[in-house]
Amino acid sequence: MRYYLGAVCLIIGVWYIYAAINHRKKVLAARERAAASGHEQKIDPALASVGTTMLPFYAMYGAFASLLLVGGYFLSDLKLYLSVVDLFGLLVLVVGYSVFMVMKIAYSKLGLDMSQPA
Repeated sequence: MRYYLGAVCLIIGVWYIYAAINHRKKVLAARERAAASGHEQKIDPALASVGTTMLPFYAMYGAFASLLLVGGYFLSDLKLYLSVVDLFGLLVLVVGYSVFMVMKIAYSKLGLDMSQPA
């Protein structure tokens, strides 16, 4: 029962990273198609600035949550309840979520035709 949490978190974290990379690839392909056809991605500047303003917060969230997890693991009695595999899985989940949110914000699909495959 000790390694289940780590394994599940590891799988979800890897899926987040895969989804982020896949999203980035699709948006870049859609931008290339739009540039080739003469259309441009139209985003309201206020909306774009709000999105890019949030990028550092997700990076700080990932770093701070990882620091709390590692510090809490080694400075408290979490070793009784979690293994190193569980800690690693939780760290991958936190980092994967942060990467996913940064990619979703940095590579916005607003105004793009995402119906064609990448």
